[in-house]
Amino acid sequence: MNQIEISQLPPPEIVQKLDASIPRDRMLARYAELMDTNVPKAGDPLYFAFSAMGEEVTRARQEFQDISLENMVAYATGNNLQRLADWRPVEKFDAETDDEFRRRVQMAPESFSTAGPDGAYIFHALAADEDVQDAYPDSPDGFIVDLYILSRTGDGTAPQTLLDKVSSYVSKDNLRPLNDKLTVKSAVIKSYVIEVELTLPNGPGESETITQATKRLQSLVTETHVLGGQVSLSLINAAAHVQSEGSDSNVSFQPVIDVNILQPAASVLCAMTEAPYCTDIIVTQAGAV
Repeated sequence: MNQIEISQLPPPEIVQKLDASIPRDRMLARYAELMDTNVPKAGDPLYFAFSAMGEEVTRARQEFQDISLENMVAYATGNNLQRLADWRPVEKFDAETDDEFRRRVQMAPESFSTAGPDGAYIFHALAADEDVQDAYPDSPDGFIVDLYILSRTGDGTAPQTLLDKVSSYVSKDNLRPLNDKLTVKSAVIKSYVIEVELTLPNGPGESETITQATKRLQSLVTETHVLGGQVSLSLINAAAHVQSEGSDSNVSFQPVIDVNILQPAASVLCAMTEAPYCTDIIVTQAGAV
C-alpha cells in the first residue's frame, strides 16, 4: 500500500500573505485620511510606530496560522494530535513517535473494513502491539496471506511471542475474512555497516564535521529502517556530505569536500518483506593518522 506522507505536503495558507508592510501601509493611509494630512514617510516617528504595529499584526497572524495547523492531522503534535485521533478512534502507544502515530491515525479509515485490503491488514497489525513498527501483507496465492512484521526492538526481527500476538489480534472473528489463510512472519533483516571517509579542508573543526556527518547518517539509518527500506549509496553520500548549514556558529566547522564510501559496497535495497538494519556507523577523516 503506497501511503501519502501528509506531513510532507505543503501546509495550507490559512493566512494568505504574511507581509508586515501591507498592514503598515493600510494604517498609514487610513491615518492620513482621518487626519486629512499627507501619509507619513520613512523617518517620521509615526511611520516607525505604524511599522511596529504592522509587525505585531503579522506576528499575530503567524501565530494564528501555526495554531490553525495544529488542528490538522498532518501537522498536529503531542496532545493536539491525540485529541484529533479520538475521532477515529486510535490510541497512541507509549513507544510511538508523533509521526508513527500520525500514520496510524491517517490509516484509521482502513479499519472500517475487515483485514482484507492490504491497508486494513497493516492498520490492524500496527494496532496489535506497540512493538510492531511496520507491517506488510503479501498474498502469494489466492486466499493465502503472509503478514510480515518488523519489530521495534533489536534489529527488527519479530520474536515468536509478538508474531503470535499479532496473529491472535488480526484473526478475530470481526477482523479476518473467513476465507483468508493467515500466516504471520517476521521481516527478513538485511544488516549492513556504513563506513565513510571525509575529505576536509585544512584547518580546525574536523571533529565537529565528523559529529555532524554521524548525526545525519544516524537520521538516515532511522528513516530507512522500515519494510521495503532503500539505503542507496547516493543517500549515504548526501547525508555525509555536510556543509556549514545547521552547524553551531560558535563551533569550528569544516565543510566536506568529498565522501569516500568504504561500506556498503552497493546500495542496500529491500523488498517489502525485508528491512535494512545498520549495525555500525564509522566516520573518519581521509588521510588522518
